[in-house]
Amino acid sequence: MTTDHSLKLPTRNVLTGAIVNWDDDEMGVLGDNPENLTLAWKDLSVYRKKKTQTSIWRSPVYEEVKVLHGVSGIVSSGNLVALMGSSGAGKTTLLAAISRREKSAMTGYLMLNGRLTGADFIARISGFVPQQDLAIEDLTVAEHMEFMARLMMDKRSTKIIRSRRIQQLLGELGVTSCNTTKLKALSGGERKRVALAVQLLNDPPILFCDEPTTGLDSWAAAAVVGRLRKLAAGGKVVVCSVHQPASGVFELFHKVVLLANGRTAFHGTIEEADHFFASLGYKCPVGFNPAEYYVSLLGIQLDKELESRERIRRICDEYQRSEIAAEIESKVGDVKDEVEYFNGTSNAKNEIFDRYLTLVKVNFFVQFYWLMWRNIQQMKHNSTIWIAEFLLFMFVGLIISIPYMGHFEELDQRDIQNVEGLLYLTITETIFLFIYAVFITFPSEVPILLRETASGLYTPGPYYLSKMIFWIPRAVIEPTLYASLIFGVAGLHGGFMGWLGFCFVCILCANYANAYGKYLNL
Repeated sequence: MTTDHSLKLPTRNVLTGAIVNWDDDEMGVLGDNPENLTLAWKDLSVYRKKKTQTSIWRSPVYEEVKVLHGVSGIVSSGNLVALMGSSGAGKTTLLAAISRREKSAMTGYLMLNGRLTGADFIARISGFVPQQDLAIEDLTVAEHMEFMARLMMDKRSTKIIRSRRIQQLLGELGVTSCNTTKLKALSGGERKRVALAVQLLNDPPILFCDEPTTGLDSWAAAAVVGRLRKLAAGGKVVVCSVHQPASGVFELFHKVVLLANGRTAFHGTIEEADHFFASLGYKCPVGFNPAEYYVSLLGIQLDKELESRERIRRICDEYQRSEIAAEIESKVGDVKDEVEYFNGTSNAKNEIFDRYLTLVKVNFFVQFYWLMWRNIQQMKHNSTIWIAEFLLFMFVGLIISIPYMGHFEELDQRDIQNVEGLLYLTITETIFLFIYAVFITFPSEVPILLRETASGLYTPGPYYLSKMIFWIPRAVIEPTLYASLIFGVAGLHGGFMGWLGFCFVCILCANYANAYGKYLNL
């Protein structure tokens, strides 16, 4: 089995339309996108390794399983397309495959306007809204959008351009009133629309959404899908994986791709789906949700597994023989054998390509600056917690030092042992408190770190450096006050130099604990 094709970019124009210049004061409105853009996939198969543990004494055996079976399809500008199917049907896998975010082995072809394209190019011209939005929830919507815009948009874009783009998106998506609201206080629908706004910052012509209605009530789901339909009407290609939308939400989609057991069961409009299933004797009952009916037809009932599998096989086979499938195959067309790489020459160059392929990412230092900025904003919103932790630290120091008051006026062997005990308690409490502080806060950010670095928002280096430097003032000031409290209350000897050495050791331990705690959490 061969792996997926190497990255190949088209030599002729695949994107045409209005130009949005990074130097302009205005950016395009939602829908200011190329027309006649088609994204097609042909004979697409995905393979995953299934782990089988035959014995606890033997190494696991990995078996290659085919999860998508040579599916083909096509979507074009102006269409909102739903990928549907029961659990395990392959809709999320197909979405990941055509968005080139699938890391498993693949065979087949992915094309833009009939020419092969690669993962890097698709990533540059598309946005991907994940099912679960991961973000620092203590930030407000305005702060979150400012942070994302500064790292996602071209570094040549000015502050005015970024600000206008953010306000434009929030207004178009109906969340302007949430500007000063923390992300954790948003409703599910508002959170989805903010995540959508982030992916639209660079105004990509293609948008992928992984189950955008999951966890939302009918009204919120309709609002989100309605916004997606508006984006599609403006000229974008919008592809969503959805599980089982309400009937009102289902009708908002222009086309639907139904999957079952990794095969295409149908690909076309909702009206065509009704006629197709009716011709097979599966007419949707009056008043019944068509989406729910189709998904139930393509699902496996545990008490009727053989019957269900036979029904699914028949539907998929009938679709492959249908005129609808033949028309889809005709639109997808034959893949050309001779495909040259996009090389930026005058005969291949396109101004729309320039917008995405020449987008300049911010450098290491800008990434570090804005990660520090996000840390500071997060601290401001959690100032009460920081004050409480500081007071707790001082209280622990007081508890440790009070029993030793007056015991060090005349040192003897017993008092020396007491000093050793006090020093041990001081250092261990410093280390444990700073390690626990990292353990409480840092693990919750690891999924965000992995998501944002995988999407190319920033690299791990500036993130880790920003966290280390951000904690240094706290790991200097708090141990100094903590050590001073213990030094004074317990009555330790040594004068200024003794106090300075005591503080210095506590500061070193605090910073060591901070760094070690972050290392353990990575």
